[in-house]
Amino acid sequence: MLKQTTLFNKLKKKKMQVGNYYVLYRLYQKPKLSELGKKTIINKYGKKDRLGKYINEKCEVNEEGIKLIKSIDALFKPHTKLSTLELLGENYQERIKEYIELFPTGKLPNGKYARGNKKNIQTNFEWFFQEYEYEWETILKATEKYVEEYSKDNYKFMRTGMFFIKKLIDGTSQSDLATYCDAYLDGDIEEKVVFKKKVV
Repeated sequence: MLKQTTLFNKLKKKKMQVGNYYVLYRLYQKPKLSELGKKTIINKYGKKDRLGKYINEKCEVNEEGIKLIKSIDALFKPHTKLSTLELLGENYQERIKEYIELFPTGKLPNGKYARGNKKNIQTNFEWFFQEYEYEWETILKATEKYVEEYSKDNYKFMRTGMFFIKKLIDGTSQSDLATYCDAYLDGDIEEKVVFKKKVV
């Protein structure tokens, strides 16, 4: 997948325009600003739907903003090949088992087995942990919410355990799991669930 596509997808998930991210990045470089300049930026970009979530009242990038910038910066650095243990953590086999067991046994309405193959799921998680920075706890909680939501309609249109992590759409690797992790962390899981149902 093109790194630019990943960048735009990440900004879209954060509900941020490219121009707003540029302003955030410039602030991260700690430019010398007059009090009037700071006030102007706060007045224009200090709203939550722009940069307000990522800067403080002194026009400085906060911890959440720094985390976002570093995650985007990592997109453009060459990936070193890490071992499964380095990527997924010491207890990854138990975590993968927990993940699989969140999905129902048997087949989904689309005829595919909900849980899928453990080896394929591990392979997709290796990709996922290279692309995203979520803790296993967040992953499992977000997955639990996903399965719970679709269970209300007998799992209709629900993705399998493998494709929930990663699915190739129009030549681009996409992750519903990442969307649900963001929604879980932002506390707006219900809103994101409705959105994802529309695009399945």
